[in-house]
Amino acid sequence: MPSFGGTTGTPITGVGTPLAQPYPPTLLSLQDFARVLGVAPLHFAGAVTPGLNPMVFPASGCSGIWHKYDWQNSDAVSLYQIAESIHTAEQEVANLIGYWPAPYWIEEEVHNYPRPFLRETFGLGYDVRGLNKSVQSGYGKLISAGVRAVSLVGTASVGVSLAYTDEDSDGFYETATIQLATALTNVSQIKVYFAQKDGVIEWEVRPVRSKAISGGVVTIILDSWLLIDPELYELPPTSDGEYVIDASTVANFVTSVDVYREYVDTSVASATFYWMPDHPGNNPIACPTCGTIGCTTCSYVTQDGCMSVRLHHEGEIVPYPAEYDAVEQAWQSRSWVNCIEPDIVKISYLSGDQSQEFLQGRSHEPLSFYWKQLIAWIVVARLDRPMCACGNLQTMHEWLSRDITMTGGGVSHFVTADAMNSPFGSRRGEVMAWRRLNKSGTEKRLSYALA
Repeated sequence: MPSFGGTTGTPITGVGTPLAQPYPPTLLSLQDFARVLGVAPLHFAGAVTPGLNPMVFPASGCSGIWHKYDWQNSDAVSLYQIAESIHTAEQEVANLIGYWPAPYWIEEEVHNYPRPFLRETFGLGYDVRGLNKSVQSGYGKLISAGVRAVSLVGTASVGVSLAYTDEDSDGFYETATIQLATALTNVSQIKVYFAQKDGVIEWEVRPVRSKAISGGVVTIILDSWLLIDPELYELPPTSDGEYVIDASTVANFVTSVDVYREYVDTSVASATFYWMPDHPGNNPIACPTCGTIGCTTCSYVTQDGCMSVRLHHEGEIVPYPAEYDAVEQAWQSRSWVNCIEPDIVKISYLSGDQSQEFLQGRSHEPLSFYWKQLIAWIVVARLDRPMCACGNLQTMHEWLSRDITMTGGGVSHFVTADAMNSPFGSRRGEVMAWRRLNKSGTEKRLSYALA
């Protein structure tokens, strides 16, 4: 590992590199993962402060500096591998319990439209009670129908609306403050992204320390090391030693960031209907509408629509054929374009759990600590490389990654039924996550308890 008092280690100082690549999208941010584990945040960001005397976050004692890719340090796990493992663990949890641990965007999820009981009949889109038919979404805890959209609030630049400050006068500029004018009132919709990335989810900067709107100005405060230039993480090691980032100078922080409003766009179709080309409704005699415009032979007939939520927790939605009226800014009901109900419907929506702290405005992260810790257990248990040289992390990794169904080497375990039945695996961290879900009474969307 780097040693700034020895012969190895070269601090990075703003060298031009290829375009940076984003991390896989995760609900649990990498910095929150480090916080759950108790990792020094600056070291986790791949940086130290060799230009300060005394150094802040010195590379001594626990001197592990984390890198983005495995090939930058083959003897330790990389941030990219951790992000991939977090993404996989979150997907497994969501598939198991039937909803995402935090809000998650779903687009163009495909479902067969509910068919009549009698196979020889065709429906008109109504159930036995005369109500519009409902469709079961893939995930429960629905928040809203619609698609993700972003609009630029503004670009914050150093010297104008972005400032790096040293709040405790130790020489380290640990705080970044953004201030931009805005007419928005919902601060939870305002998010920070690296500049010129068009508000893509993977480029969001999180977590933030605080966000507030006052007098038409939004003020966002966050840790400065979250704004280390992403290009610096792409540099390969050289014969001079292992590259680490020098955070003792703001020259290695970005000079601008974009602030976007992220929201659900309800003006775009949240449901799209599809009819097979061999549908009887394509017969010009049975369906004058299709007979007028002509029916394609090898293509689906499609129609836009909107949808409402009938059962939020269970994920039951009702899609309607409709057309958006830009003047009224509302969806207007329409008849089926093919005279009978469709074969397939694609739906788009936002769903997932939200912590009470977030809903009450006491936190800016909808992912609760309950889920953060559970996901971290699974991730650490599955890491196939050491995390760093820190004794506490090595002990935690060894403890959580031990397969408790294995015996040998003078070690044996009393294996319980829940350990044998764990859907995540038999490593201790995976079993701990499974036990937490069981004991908390977490329910699936379909209203039966995990067992």
